[in-house]
Amino acid sequence: MDSRLLTFLEALESSTSFSEAAQKLYLSQPYVSRVIKKYEKQYNVTLINRNSHPVQLTPAGHLLITYLRKDLQLQNELTNKMRKYEQSSFPTLRMGITPPLGKNFNLTILPILLEKFPNLRTSTLELSTADAEKAFKDEQLDLFVGNVIQLPGIKSQSLHKDTQVLVLGRNSKLYQPCQKEIPFSLNKLHELIQENFIIVDGERHYQEIINNYFNKIGLHFYPQIHVRDSLTALKLASKGLGNMTTSIEMVKNDRFSNINYIVLPVNEINVNFAVSTDTSNIQLAEEINEVSKILKKTFTSKILTY
Repeated sequence: MDSRLLTFLEALESSTSFSEAAQKLYLSQPYVSRVIKKYEKQYNVTLINRNSHPVQLTPAGHLLITYLRKDLQLQNELTNKMRKYEQSSFPTLRMGITPPLGKNFNLTILPILLEKFPNLRTSTLELSTADAEKAFKDEQLDLFVGNVIQLPGIKSQSLHKDTQVLVLGRNSKLYQPCQKEIPFSLNKLHELIQENFIIVDGERHYQEIINNYFNKIGLHFYPQIHVRDSLTALKLASKGLGNMTTSIEMVKNDRFSNINYIVLPVNEINVNFAVSTDTSNIQLAEEINEVSKILKKTFTSKILTY
């Protein structure tokens, strides 16, 4: 498969002209045009409708890009599956952790894990739940600590039932400069309906739980800002750009100023930290099980501290 052709077609698919596509690719427009013409001659078809504005893929172009994507996906799947049979005495355990717990995770887990498995290689990435789901699907992840992952072949074990808070930025009408926590009141929450809300797109499952709770009590906030992770959302809230929800652990200390928070009812919002593992990874089953055991003993005391 020519990955260059796929890259060029995808750039054209999302552009209005050859010039715009060339800019995205950091190439000259004549060069991009020559490459496309080369393949049009090879397949004896027209791939791009140059007379339309914006330029569009022809039916033949759509068919080709579909097969090129399938080909790339199959190649990636084959590469990932073949890695399981590599002749290596130093396997790599690929772990994901929800931001910003990566530092605590590594300092807690790795010394114990590597003492028991000295030849083990490890890779730790801070990932949103959405990115972790994609990594599991692409067989790029063996273990994830964060929100529950709901995928076939992935086993999730609860580590901690989390308390959620509604964070109020300094521009909120309920904000009180000399107070950190504001007592929960449905009437107070309803005063916030017209205020801006920060949505965490990278934590889709978590956001659904929060949205369901707000809908249940008749609250519909205006989602003005969309970000990838809760830490970024909290930083924006502390600058007065909107309200958001997060774990109470993130607002307990004085790291973030200019915010208030309201503790939301624990019995009505079911948010769990969990360790999710790939059950098909037989080669590293013992190591994955060891990480799970360490997490159960240390998560709330050593890792869940921001």
